[in-house]
Amino acid sequence: MDSSTKDWSGKELIGKDFNGQDLVEFDFSEADLTEATLNEADCTRAMFYRARLRNAQAAKTCFREANLEGANLSHALFQEADCTSVDLEGADLRGADFTRADLSHSNMTGIYMSEATFVDTRLIEADLKAGDLHQTNLSGADLTGADLRYSNLEGADLTGAKLHGADLTGANLSRAQLKQADLLNADFSDCTIIGADFSDAIHLSCTQIETSLFEKDSVTFPSSIKIVWSSETEYECRCATE
Repeated sequence: MDSSTKDWSGKELIGKDFNGQDLVEFDFSEADLTEATLNEADCTRAMFYRARLRNAQAAKTCFREANLEGANLSHALFQEADCTSVDLEGADLRGADFTRADLSHSNMTGIYMSEATFVDTRLIEADLKAGDLHQTNLSGADLTGADLRYSNLEGADLTGAKLHGADLTGANLSRAQLKQADLLNADFSDCTIIGADFSDAIHLSCTQIETSLFEKDSVTFPSSIKIVWSSETEYECRCATE
């Protein structure tokens, strides 16, 4: 690799080996890094604006404060990567694997990450507003303080996830799995939860689902929540503590 320049913008770098390289503040804007390997590289503050990283490998790579806005990371492998405070606005992460990665404080507004894997991933205070997360595996993920307003989480797996103070206002959680999830102070205002499964979830109260949208017998609530229907559209919610 030519270390004399940090400007690799627009370059064709298909399958190139960057494993372990110092790529701090390099510019890969609109470059084609399809199937490239960046395992354990240092990409701190690097620029990947609209870069193509399809099927790329970046396990344990540092992307702190990197710009990946509009990048294509579909089916890429980012296990255990440090992606704290990255900009992924509008990026394509469909089918990507971010198992045990750290995306805390990242900007993921309007992201496309359907069918991606985020098992045990840290997404603390991440901005996922209006993102497409349908059928995404977020089991065991830490979404404390995350902004998930108006996001599509239809069919997503949030089993055992931590959602302390997460904002899900207007989100679509139809058929989502929230078994054993920790929902302390999570906001489900105007959230669609038809077909959702909250079995054994903790810290869910009647107040939290007061304006949530669901149909009779369409949701599995934890034993601490009892829904008593008076008609097909009206019900009373009772908490075990009441």
